[in-house]
Amino acid sequence: MKQEALEKIFMEAFGAYSDAIYRFCVVKVSDRELAEDMTQEVFTRFWQYVRDEKEITNPRAFLYTIAGNLAKDWYKKKKSVSLDVQVEAGMPLPGRELGQDTLAEYNAVLEVIADMEEWDKQVLLLRHVEGLEPKQIAEIIGETANNVSVRLNRAMARLKEKMHV
Repeated sequence: MKQEALEKIFMEAFGAYSDAIYRFCVVKVSDRELAEDMTQEVFTRFWQYVRDEKEITNPRAFLYTIAGNLAKDWYKKKKSVSLDVQVEAGMPLPGRELGQDTLAEYNAVLEVIADMEEWDKQVLLLRHVEGLEPKQIAEIIGETANNVSVRLNRAMARLKEKMHV
C-alpha cells in the first residue's frame, strides 16, 4: 500500500477517535498529562500496525484495546492516583459545562466507579462517559451486544447500590 493511503487511514482514525481515547485514558489513570502520553502511545502503536499493513478490522475497538492495555500496564507498575486529583482539578465531562453541584455529583460517581470491579468500570465508562451504545461497546471488548446490555444493567444496579440511590 502506498504511504499516502497509510497516512490517510491513520489520520482518519486520529481525527475520529483521538479525543475519545484521551478521555478514556484520563478516566482510567486520573492524570491529564499521563493521559496525553498514553494517547500519544496509543496512536504510535496504531501507526506501527498501519505502517506494517497488519489487518485492523475495527480501528475504534483496536484503539480502545491498546488504551486499556496501556492503562493496565501502568497500574501494574504504579498504584493509581486517586480520583481526588480529578475532583481538585474540577474535571467535567469534555465539551460540557457543569455547575458546582453537578460537578460534585459527577466526581462522586467517578469515585464510586473507580472502586468497582474492572469489568463494571469499563462498561460504565464506555457507556456513560464516552457515550457509546452497547453494540459499539461489544465491538470494542469482543462480546455480544446482548451480553454488554446485561452487564451494563447489572453494573448500573451495583453502582446505584453503592451510591445508595
